[in-house]
Amino acid sequence: MGRSAGVNLTKAEIEALEPRETVYLVPDARTRGLNIQVTPNNVRSWVLRFRVHGHQKMHSLGRWPELTVDQARKIALKMQVGIAEGKDPAAKRKAEREAESVADLVKRFKQEHLPTLKPNSRTQYKRLLDKRILPAMGHLRAKDVQPSDIADLLSKIRASTPKGIEANRTRAVLSKMFSLASLWGLRPGLPNPAQGQARAPETKKDRHLSDRELIALGAALRHLDPAKKDRPAGALPTEDRHALAAIRLALLTGMRKSEIIGDVVHEIPALPWGAVDLEAGRIRLEHHKTAGKTGSRIVSLCAAAVALLKHLPKVKKNPYVIPGAVKGESLVGLQKIWGRVRDAVPRVQEKAEIPKAEQAKLDDVTFHDLRRSFASVAARMGYPELIVAALLGHAAGSVTAGYARLGADPLREHVEAIGGRMAALLDGKVDLAAEAIASKKKAKTKARPQKAKALR
Repeated sequence: MGRSAGVNLTKAEIEALEPRETVYLVPDARTRGLNIQVTPNNVRSWVLRFRVHGHQKMHSLGRWPELTVDQARKIALKMQVGIAEGKDPAAKRKAEREAESVADLVKRFKQEHLPTLKPNSRTQYKRLLDKRILPAMGHLRAKDVQPSDIADLLSKIRASTPKGIEANRTRAVLSKMFSLASLWGLRPGLPNPAQGQARAPETKKDRHLSDRELIALGAALRHLDPAKKDRPAGALPTEDRHALAAIRLALLTGMRKSEIIGDVVHEIPALPWGAVDLEAGRIRLEHHKTAGKTGSRIVSLCAAAVALLKHLPKVKKNPYVIPGAVKGESLVGLQKIWGRVRDAVPRVQEKAEIPKAEQAKLDDVTFHDLRRSFASVAARMGYPELIVAALLGHAAGSVTAGYARLGADPLREHVEAIGGRMAALLDGKVDLAAEAIASKKKAKTKARPQKAKALR
């Protein structure tokens, strides 16, 4: 690489330089170490030559004419002050280029922190890292992330998921990750950019099926049941009998999906026949979501649930109540089957010639909403929250204490009443119009004595 004598570089001088076969430098006579570099492709840029600890080095300042002569001289003079103190601008730039990105931080976070979490939290963290955090800021250097970057991401999440839960979970993951980034030396002396971010107000879901919707769902379940004989011409394709039984069981008992078909994430096995005692009318769950707090859970069965299980075929060499297609395994894909059942509801109503204005729509109903529906039926029947919570197996101390005080017998009576009402709705044996008329008559009867007393 050749080098010519120093030149008082000006715009005219630089424009007059011609490209050569190799890169060459022209030093500036006014600023020590400053050079204009010219490539064979006629690209001109500013370069600072300097020595640090006895080693000759070069540092690129930027291209000309974007960086003018005066600007290049000012930058060069400022850098020379640091060089005189032993600082290496080239090393600093290299370190910045090689600084770990958020993607690198996420990788380390997954390797070192996620294994310390419970399975469900681990799954949720991984989903948020992959779906939310990496796409938004994976390309940024970890030390460059600002509170404004976090605020922008959380704002977008709140806009796409109005309930606020997703934004708050993402905020928690970011806060923990950047806290560890400081401990790992990836953000030395820098504050956690996720701290101080406002929490979004959370709107918890409370979807449950009304009596009219339960009647419509029951009609669809009967229509899709392969065990039903004399199916009419043009009927919809049937669904797996055991899958339909899982849906009915959730409605009749308020059991969680994981308690019926298992949950790999929570390490909950599917319901085995060995846990079912039809004579005693109960199910004993050793493994469930709150087993760590409440121990084993007893699920009392109403007569309709006992009959459902009693007539459900067992599969040879399969220990599970809801068996799957794979030999010896429980059912998988219940979520897809539930989606088809839900989609069949309006089609079955159309076949029954129910006016469109009166048809029930279950598009937004999840499988977990079936458990809520058990609770809502109980609430509509006038049962207090304590009893409903006990029947659902909630882990709150006051609930389990109340469960113990109540004992098994009163709970069994409540289960029978609630389950009987649910079964009647699903079987289409409830006349809602007649009930409404009877309710109005009852209300009028109660109001008359009060009115007479007022006249006195």
